[in-house]
Amino acid sequence: MSQSETPRRVTDLPEDVCEDLLASRRRCLLLRTLAEVGELPVLDLAAHIRAAERGTDVECISRDEAASVRDDLFQSHLPKLTATGVVSYGSLLGKVRLVASDLATQAETVLHRSRQSASGSYGNL
Repeated sequence: MSQSETPRRVTDLPEDVCEDLLASRRRCLLLRTLAEVGELPVLDLAAHIRAAERGTDVECISRDEAASVRDDLFQSHLPKLTATGVVSYGSLLGKVRLVASDLATQAETVLHRSRQSASGSYGNL
């Protein structure tokens, strides 16, 4: 984050927007990954997300699997997250960076609750 940027807080977003952003398990995984690993190229981010979905190491994810997730990120998830200022995407380097770390904390809570209550099934998350 540049010194001129101020961190985005989810308290700046309407509650229904936050709920919508956290309604997708893949978006929650994206936010958690960025909070844990930091800024990443989109393909690397996609590989981390797919590994979390499969419960495996990122090294076990093929380039094709990561590319499929990357396409979904570009089509469905990054537009919402960048439009709300939760993440930033630098198209020059193709990297995604977390801006609203408090939403990542909420995403981790959602993921934790879904693991506890879903007994292996994540339903619509």
